[in-house]
Amino acid sequence: MTLHELFWKDPLPLPRGVELRRQDSLVVPQRGPGGSAVYDLAQVQLPQGQVPVLMAYRAPLFPVDVPRLRERMSRLDAHLGLRESVGRALPIRRLPMIATDVASSGLLEVCERENVALVDLRGTLLLRSENAFIHVQGHGQFRRTPRAPVFHGKGCRLVRLLLEAPGESWTVRSLGERTQTGYAYAHAVVTRLEQEGYLERASRRAGLRVRDPAGLLRAWLSSNQRTSVVVEAFNAPSTTPDSLQRGFSALAEEGVRAIFTLASALRPEERFASGLPHGLYLSGSLEPAVQAFGLRRLTPHNFLVMRPEVAAETEAGGVYFAPRQFPHGPGVALPQLIVDFQHGGGRGKEQAEVLLERYTQTLPLYQEPMP
Repeated sequence: MTLHELFWKDPLPLPRGVELRRQDSLVVPQRGPGGSAVYDLAQVQLPQGQVPVLMAYRAPLFPVDVPRLRERMSRLDAHLGLRESVGRALPIRRLPMIATDVASSGLLEVCERENVALVDLRGTLLLRSENAFIHVQGHGQFRRTPRAPVFHGKGCRLVRLLLEAPGESWTVRSLGERTQTGYAYAHAVVTRLEQEGYLERASRRAGLRVRDPAGLLRAWLSSNQRTSVVVEAFNAPSTTPDSLQRGFSALAEEGVRAIFTLASALRPEERFASGLPHGLYLSGSLEPAVQAFGLRRLTPHNFLVMRPEVAAETEAGGVYFAPRQFPHGPGVALPQLIVDFQHGGGRGKEQAEVLLERYTQTLPLYQEPMP
């Protein structure tokens, strides 16, 4: 699980009368690992009242990170204040709060100096506002997991590349260059995959190869990590190949980047379930896609427009990597299509299982040991 998921999976071990309540989540593009960050609008419920907070997530968290995160959250809160000021006398002022796995004493000192609230998975809580001050030292148990994300963000670029060419041998440097992730980041992801048994090498200096492609793909499915951060459902008056081709051509003429998924990315011999929705990954404004395909916000929903996470908006291991060509336009690679059907609802999981079986059947029965 990600740090964000861990925080909200179970109630934190906080003192009686103290509770953390989430209200909304925001996905904000940023530089660095993952290409985006999740922030939460929340409230800390105290015996003497409520304190609104803007939560950022970072693990591991070092004292040097605190001022930068505080500045980033201040800018985001100011932007939110402008948006919320419409029809309201005064915008909500939120206290910046950083959530981490384990908070050290040095972190607590820096956060108190910077007037940043801090909470960790052990139940540690530091908060100072105009009307309240609370400092709780948590004693819950928590074991750190490897830092590098694998099935979301930039880490998933490497997974897509490995699943598309499971028989090839790779160096960490070549993986980083092909996916534009950098050597250090690629090394962290590869190390985790090797530790979990999905990659193998004959020696410390030898190249890497996927040991269990089907297992790696199943692990991606089991992670419940969605490539789409926003999905909007529409009704398309026509989803024939000709209609899809005209719609995609209209987007291409306007320079809008898109790629088909779900039913639009199935070959006739791959189709198993009926009533599957069509889908389109879209980068850029929604309006051109609405116009190109004549989409309407009506039921039944038969066409999903999916906005990929920022790190996946690339040909370098993202959703635009290794497209399958159709008469009406490009479709996502087979592993990505399987993941999309897994999260697509309805009979999507049945279709995902059929596609996973087809993918497995294309794998070589036996691979010679690496030299």
